[in-house]
Amino acid sequence: MPVSSEIFKSSKMVDIHCHILPETDDGSESLEESVSMCRSAAADGIKTIVATPHMFDGVHETPDKDTINRKIEMVLEASDRCVDILPGGEVRYSYEIFQEAENPHTRIKLNGSSYMLLEFPFQAIPPNIEVTIFQILNAGITPVIAHPERNLKIQQHPRIIAELIERGAFAQIDAGSITKSFGQEPYLSAKKIIEAGLAHFIATDAHHNDRRRPVLSSAAAIAADWVGEDYARSMVEENPEALINDQVIPCQPDPDIDALLGRRAKKSWFTFWR
Repeated sequence: MPVSSEIFKSSKMVDIHCHILPETDDGSESLEESVSMCRSAAADGIKTIVATPHMFDGVHETPDKDTINRKIEMVLEASDRCVDILPGGEVRYSYEIFQEAENPHTRIKLNGSSYMLLEFPFQAIPPNIEVTIFQILNAGITPVIAHPERNLKIQQHPRIIAELIERGAFAQIDAGSITKSFGQEPYLSAKKIIEAGLAHFIATDAHHNDRRRPVLSSAAAIAADWVGEDYARSMVEENPEALINDQVIPCQPDPDIDALLGRRAKKSWFTFWR
């Protein structure tokens, strides 16, 4: 019998990826929409949201830290603080990462922790990414790879995400991929990554209140059908709670590479994106 989404609506979930700041990027278009998103999240059992505006993506202007904090306070007041909102960003792979890493008060970290939400281009894996991951870790920042299941190269060659996690990164799956909002390929990729024990967070990546909504319970319930309630709950409660408190991520399953690869022969991923 399918797991009910109601069991996750306990006001304990933490959403580490949400475009809830008004008039900042391609997310919320107004304060009113941000308030509606807060109320939808609260109704779904989300107690905390990390605001993650796009940073260094070449499309949107990257907000400074004061602007982020000011908009957070604006939304909190207008929504009667029905959820907590913390500062962060969705950081596109770029040279600015290393400039920002030198600033102890950088805007790229999630709630000022040692964790950063790192986004790749959707069609490719950046060259020499294994070196970059090492450099980011060496700078005292732990990358959380945003929605790897939506990356074309990882869909084609899932071993890539296993190698990145082996090097010290974590993986965040979009709720919309699990519920098939993004189509069949992200769904299948998300299922493989989760069933292989390579996912550490499920987040909404919400942009609006009428589409790509701030809802986690439905995706968590589907994940529970795949891998059990305990693992599913860890991805929406224990792990993101540890992240925002800058603690060690408690649930890190041993990867099942055979499940990830469909028991195909293993081969080096370094040639996949070249």
